[in-house]
Amino acid sequence: MIVVSDTTPISELAKIGRLTLLREVYLRVIIPQEVYDEVMAGPLIVVAAMQSANWIEVHVVSDSTELFVLHASTQLGLGECAALILAEELSAHRVLIDDRAGRREAATRGLPVTGTIGTLLVAKQQGIIASIKDVLDDLRAHGTRISEQLYRHALGAAGE
Repeated sequence: MIVVSDTTPISELAKIGRLTLLREVYLRVIIPQEVYDEVMAGPLIVVAAMQSANWIEVHVVSDSTELFVLHASTQLGLGECAALILAEELSAHRVLIDDRAGRREAATRGLPVTGTIGTLLVAKQQGIIASIKDVLDDLRAHGTRISEQLYRHALGAAGE
């Protein structure tokens, strides 16, 4: 399975020491160079987690013109645009992105999208984690914005 990720799922899970959940669910994750650069400009805990994540592969987007056209024509960040373009180039089975506008753009391009919370739901279904509530609470405690509505919806979907 080819999975391409944006910055947020990586950085938010790394902040709480749970980056390996991505490996446990997807086995390997591919990121564009732009996402790698964003992650490496983040907090030390995120940088350290990224440096030890040898299962995350960094690829260069081959069509830089399309990347810059998408970036100029949308409100998306460069990392999000690169993740979408790379997902298309690799015919990815899934793109990991949390930003609402990024998810909409992925949908218009026919890319299957999952975010951090969707990954947690899969991890619970696969028995990798016992509860998503603990992880969601930890994410919130470390500054991840999760609306009350999304929080409750996720707990309901997990049967918690």
